[in-house]
Amino acid sequence: MNRFRQRGRWPFLSNQRGFSFVAVLFAMLIVAFLYFGYFKMQSATSERASGVTAINATRAVACRTNRQQLERDIVMWSVDHPDEQPTLAALQAAGIRIPSCPEGGRYDIDGREVHCSVHQ
Repeated sequence: MNRFRQRGRWPFLSNQRGFSFVAVLFAMLIVAFLYFGYFKMQSATSERASGVTAINATRAVACRTNRQQLERDIVMWSVDHPDEQPTLAALQAAGIRIPSCPEGGRYDIDGREVHCSVHQ
């Protein structure tokens, strides 16, 4: 019993001086990997979400640009047809290309304004 009191409670660990320091260092390394891995996963998720948002915003801008171009075409068409109400069929018959919405919306003409069924 005297032998255990001199060496401490765990006599088989008394010769390994750096064991507890290495164990703490190893545990901190594992925690660091888990911590940074979690944030990398979170940033990948947020990057994916922001990418989808950017794509949707780009499609909305493309739709608005298409509608503005079609409105300019309507003004030019109205010069040659002052008494007629513009329709998509009449514009196509005049050789004006009707663009399409990037998200599959339909364009409708109300006077000289063009509206999209998706983007309004």
